[in-house]
Amino acid sequence: MNVLRHSPRRDRALLLAVSAAVALTACGVTSAEDGKGPDTGAALKIDAIAVDKKAQAELPEAMKKSGTLKVASELDWPPFSYKDDSGQTTGIDVLMVQAIGKKLGLKTSIADLGADTIIPSVQNGRYDVAVSQLVTTPERLRAVNFVDYIQNTLGIIQHKDYSPQVTPGDMCGKTFVGTQGTGPLDFTRQYSEKECAAKGKPKMTIHVFDKSAATILAVGNKRGVFLTNRAVGEYVAATSGNGLVMGKETIPGSRTLSGIAYSKKQPEVGKAVQAALLSLMNDGTYQKILERWKVTDQALKTSEIRNETGS
Repeated sequence: MNVLRHSPRRDRALLLAVSAAVALTACGVTSAEDGKGPDTGAALKIDAIAVDKKAQAELPEAMKKSGTLKVASELDWPPFSYKDDSGQTTGIDVLMVQAIGKKLGLKTSIADLGADTIIPSVQNGRYDVAVSQLVTTPERLRAVNFVDYIQNTLGIIQHKDYSPQVTPGDMCGKTFVGTQGTGPLDFTRQYSEKECAAKGKPKMTIHVFDKSAATILAVGNKRGVFLTNRAVGEYVAATSGNGLVMGKETIPGSRTLSGIAYSKKQPEVGKAVQAALLSLMNDGTYQKILERWKVTDQALKTSEIRNETGS
């Protein structure tokens, strides 16, 4: 089964809808300065990260002189990049680029942009990098290059009292819900048509809703289960207070990569960011950031640079 290039950005409607449907809040999430996320325990001190001289040496001279890593993002996408109840910018992506900035000896400035302007703002040189859980796709690789920093997978979110509980190994013949026009729904349909047929098992029953609020409500009412980005699902389950649980197993064939985007005209930026990220992986900071949002299963063992010709 081909990997579906589902776009996490299509799941934004899910997070916006959850607020109305299941009283989504940011309880327990503190500022990026502290580095805390839901139920994470002790703070991760970004300010304590030491400069990596080798990574810093990769920077173009203009960035060394400016002393700032200018980042384009979109701050409405928990748990990746968002503002908490106190107005502090936080999230996996936010902490990651702040930590990268520290490794490079740079201050980090994060701008909140519209989704359609993030990549163009890197292309035109207004910002050095972009991070907003951008899935690496052929279309995007024609515009910018990427440094891998996290993998994306789908999982099953369902009510804790839904019976029987559905797992990735027994999805065929079960009832699913989904939101029209989203990547996870496309994946669900593709799985039902191809994988279930190949296994000689009955297709899934799929109820489709026009709005994510209705989809979430259906799950809360135990009308079915649904597939979603694992990191998003973990956040929703942890903060909804509506009895939703995110399964621990990943759906086979759902893996994609997300990267930190940078201009094709600035290869030194990519090399510096990659070197800083590898340094964070080596000293354990990278893993600690993912632990804050309970998504260590989406960690990468290394980071590669992606462009049109591959890595």
